[in-house]
Amino acid sequence: MSALDLDAILDLWRLPRPRAYSPTEGGYQNITRFVSCAAGEYVLRVYTNVADAGQQRFEHELLRRLAGAGLSFEVPRPLASDDGDTLRTVDGRLAALFARIGGDPLPKDGGAYLSVAAAALAELDAAMGELPGFDHHPPAFDGDPSRMHPLVTDLEEAARDEAFRLERSDDLADALIFATELAAPAYKSLPQQVTYGDFAFGNTLVRDGRIAGLLDFEHSGIDVRAMDLAVALYRFPAHADALGECDRFGRAYSAVLRLDPSELAAVPALLRLRAAISFAHWVGRFRAGLATPDDVRPRAGRALFTSAWVDANGEALVRNALSWIGERV
Repeated sequence: MSALDLDAILDLWRLPRPRAYSPTEGGYQNITRFVSCAAGEYVLRVYTNVADAGQQRFEHELLRRLAGAGLSFEVPRPLASDDGDTLRTVDGRLAALFARIGGDPLPKDGGAYLSVAAAALAELDAAMGELPGFDHHPPAFDGDPSRMHPLVTDLEEAARDEAFRLERSDDLADALIFATELAAPAYKSLPQQVTYGDFAFGNTLVRDGRIAGLLDFEHSGIDVRAMDLAVALYRFPAHADALGECDRFGRAYSAVLRLDPSELAAVPALLRLRAAISFAHWVGRFRAGLATPDDVRPRAGRALFTSAWVDANGEALVRNALSWIGERV
C-alpha cells in the first residue's frame, strides 16, 4: 500500500499533514503502520482478511468498555473518523485508527517481565468476566478447530493435503483429532466468558518497569475462560525449562485470578487444542491465498511437538497448576 493511499485513508480521520509512517513489528494478518503527525502518535490498521465487520464492531465495543474498567494498563483506543464511526471501508477494506500506546514489546520469552505480564493477563480476564452484555454479538468458539476457518472443515484431510508435503501427516491427523476429542468435554462443562484470545509477549508493552499496554484484541470473543491461560502457556513447551516457565507464569496469573481446579486440570487438553487451532488457521490462510506451504509446515510441526510434550509433561503440569491455588493433588 503506497504512502498516497495511507494519506487518503487518514484524511478520513482529519489528521493534519504531513504525516510520517513506520512499520510495526510482528503481525501478519493486517497492514499496520505507526503514524506521526502534529496531532500526535497513532496506529493505523487496515484489515486484509475481513469480509464481515461484525467481529471488529465487537472488538471496538470491547475496547471502549475496557477503557473504563480501571485496568492498571492501557488497551487500544479506537478513534472516531469524520463521520463519527471508528471503522471505515476504503477500497473494500476496513480501516481503523488507534491512539498509540507508549512502550516497548517484551522479548519472546517475557524476560524479567514474565510474572508481571501474567498478572496483567489475569487482571484483564477478571475485568472481562465482569462486563455486562454487549450491543454487538461476540464471536464464540465451540472447541472444534474445524470451525475456525470456512476453508478448513476436515482436519484429517488438511493434515494429508499434498500441498504441504508433510512427512508425518498420519501422525498429525491423529493428533488433531485427539485434540478435538479431548477438548469437547471441557467446552461442555468449563466456565466461559469473553476472552482475550491472542496473548503474546510481542503484544505486551512495558514502560518504566511496568506493563503499559496489551494490544491486538482482534481474536477476542466467547471461549472457555482457561483458554487465555493455555494460550499464554502454549509458548513455553519448546523452552529449555518448559515446566519451570509454565510454573512461573501460572503462579503469577493465579495470584490475581484463581481458576477452578477443573479449569487447571483441562490445561493440557487446551494446549493440544491451541496447536490444532493454529494449524487450521494457517491452512485456511494458505487456501485463501494469504500464506504459503512454508508458513503452514511449522504449525504442523508445532502441533506434533505440543502433542508429544503434553504426553510427557501433562500430569506434572496439572500437579503444578493445582499448587498455584493451594489444591492438594
